[in-house]
Amino acid sequence: MEKYKFFDLPEFSTVKDILENERTNYVITLFGLCKILYAGRASSIATYSSRLITFKPDGSVLVHSNRKLKPVNWQPSSSEVKVEIGDELKIYVERKRPKEVLEILMPIVYYLSLSKVDEGEFHLFGSESEMVEEVVKNPELISRDFIPLEREYQTPFGKIDLLGVTSTGYLVLEFKRAQAGLEAVSQLKRYVDYLSWKGEKVRGGIVAPSISKSALKLLKKYELEYFQLSPKLLSTIRLK
Repeated sequence: MEKYKFFDLPEFSTVKDILENERTNYVITLFGLCKILYAGRASSIATYSSRLITFKPDGSVLVHSNRKLKPVNWQPSSSEVKVEIGDELKIYVERKRPKEVLEILMPIVYYLSLSKVDEGEFHLFGSESEMVEEVVKNPELISRDFIPLEREYQTPFGKIDLLGVTSTGYLVLEFKRAQAGLEAVSQLKRYVDYLSWKGEKVRGGIVAPSISKSALKLLKKYELEYFQLSPKLLSTIRLK
């Protein structure tokens, strides 16, 4: 199978044939003049303009203009595509549940490309999970006597990111990769109260690169702690 193909000013019949037979094998991109009509949970019309339309093997379809990150229109994976040829090329993208239809009218297609895009592996660096892992490997980041016991410790109020112990008792840690707010403090308080209710001696702490003034004030009110730690961006990784 070829890695990519390119068609300059393709005939409508060529576009139809490719969309019907190659859509599950390639990421297909059309660039052309088009009008977009959407009907579903709401309705919309995007008047004639030059746009990029991308069809992915999972059935998702995205229509992009020259501005902003999000597409002008889109349909999620598992959408069905039908093509009709007349004075214009008509492409219907239908989603069954909920019922949604995207109608794309194209008087001209400037180019069509097919790309064999691989999925590969994705690794998110600087995530909360990675912050937890860093503390597990280097517990002295919290305190010299901190010993990690269990990640994602289950409680009726959710999972504690990291439960550990120090010389004074248990320590519950709630991690945030960005600035911690009031919700993080409230969640931590629920965890601490739950373990304290069970008769344990428990401290609690927020681990984050920063914390809002209101959250810090609430933290002190509850006699909880704040440990400053920034997500670490790893420059290299080992893949097994």
